[in-house]
Amino acid sequence: MATARRQSAADIGVLHSHTLPVFLILASVAIGVAALLPLIQSSSATDTAGDVRALESQRTDWRARLRALELEVAGMGSLSRIEAEAAARFRMGTPKELHYIGIDAPAPEARKIPSRYLPEEAENGSDSPSLVEDVLDWLTP
Repeated sequence: MATARRQSAADIGVLHSHTLPVFLILASVAIGVAALLPLIQSSSATDTAGDVRALESQRTDWRARLRALELEVAGMGSLSRIEAEAAARFRMGTPKELHYIGIDAPAPEARKIPSRYLPEEAENGSDSPSLVEDVLDWLTP
């Protein structure tokens, strides 16, 4: 008679284990996720590069618009355009008499930058000597 032998848990081995398929599935999922990470990162970098290019294009457009507006402002400020506009809209012409007014003070220096960026100048309130200097002058012969 043949008797069926039961195999012990130690004799079953790793290959016939019930947890082996679960372990293999988890390992393959982890490897798949690890393989997708560089793809996701490169996709993100590509999207960012596209955004940067779009923003650079917008900046170039805004600079071009700025240059066009600067040109328009320069044209609006030209003396010939102002004279033509005054003659056309307000029927102005060249003056018949010229009057010149003389000023005794020298002309101020032309500043290259706005005054708000210049250091504050010390104000000299009066040119008279201080009280201490007056006392010292009085005491010394």
